[in-house]
Amino acid sequence: MQLTFWQKARYWVLLIFVFLIIFSVHPTIVSMSRNVGLGSGTILSRYIIVLFGVVFVMCFHFRSIMRAKLMRVSLVIYLLILFYYLITWALFGEKSMLLEIRSVAICLMAVMIGWQLDLDEKRFNVLLLFFAAVTIYIGLQQVFTNIGGFIIRDHYETDNKNSLGAMLSTTAIVLLFLGLNHQKRGAKKILYFGLAILALVILLTIRARAATLATFIMLLYILYERFKGKNFIIYLIVGLMLSAALFVVMPSSVKDYVLNSFVQNYEEGDITTGRTERNAVALNFLSRHLLFGNLDQGIYVEQIHNYPLNRTFEFGVVFVFPILLMYLYLLINTIVMTIKSNNRNTHNIGYYLLLIPFIISMAEPTFPYGPGTATLFNFILFGLSLRYSFNARCCLSRA
Repeated sequence: MQLTFWQKARYWVLLIFVFLIIFSVHPTIVSMSRNVGLGSGTILSRYIIVLFGVVFVMCFHFRSIMRAKLMRVSLVIYLLILFYYLITWALFGEKSMLLEIRSVAICLMAVMIGWQLDLDEKRFNVLLLFFAAVTIYIGLQQVFTNIGGFIIRDHYETDNKNSLGAMLSTTAIVLLFLGLNHQKRGAKKILYFGLAILALVILLTIRARAATLATFIMLLYILYERFKGKNFIIYLIVGLMLSAALFVVMPSSVKDYVLNSFVQNYEEGDITTGRTERNAVALNFLSRHLLFGNLDQGIYVEQIHNYPLNRTFEFGVVFVFPILLMYLYLLINTIVMTIKSNNRNTHNIGYYLLLIPFIISMAEPTFPYGPGTATLFNFILFGLSLRYSFNARCCLSRA
């Protein structure tokens, strides 16, 4: 496919943008940022925002974007969130819903970028491999700089662990997809699977537990979607037998490494590091203040590490409605698309990648829309997959 100068330019700007997102969690960048007094974000944040705006402007085409039903419905829900924000500000003087307005808007813009890119297979694979390669490099830098190698520390030593964890989980699934869908057996297929395992080992080492669990869940789900059918029971039995055999012959050091990533330093305490207790406090509070949550109470509770519960605690069932509606609308549509689409086609990977931040959101307060720009690549790939599916349907209707 012959590319115009404009298409080439926005593709290169996108690659630079993706590079800066990942490189912002490099230990040297984080250290420099803290040394100049930045409590959050990094010295690259302003450039990331500018480049994101540039990519969005280069990709923006309102009439084209409105062809996607998901975007039309999402924008209506987003306007509803804006309306509810104005009500909470007027009634309670509360502006905390601004966080949702900003984070949801950025993620919807990322979907629009993906929709407009319409990449061919070669550039699509380059984008995926570029993201994976840079993420693994930054992960290794974190492991050797902050942790001192592939060892499990008692305490978290990684900068921006949650952001890096989400990107490494995305990388592992990207490489798994590429390995499964690579047509020829040989060195390249082995390399994809080997790098996916490396990304998983880095995840275990930095102890990004929610992201690691999300990776395992997505691995099982992808394999299920790939092999489901009349032979699924046979595949399941064989898979379980092989897994059991592998577990038996696996060196104890490997078993301990995986186990310690989750429980080291919490053997006699709360493995959820207080999350369960805070969730219980939030649920107890909501049982007495269900309608308006903390809007009219103003009590302080340590951060609740479950996105739907966190938002419901803050706004109550009355004012959390459009926020959870957006959350559920995107989640349900993503799941439906993974069921309808063929995961033997790598262009459908965006549906699976968007499930990662949603899974993590069950144990973290800022996902699926954050933290920061960590999940934007997932939303961009989701938009790309949406456009691919739309084009495929149009071709079928014309045939």
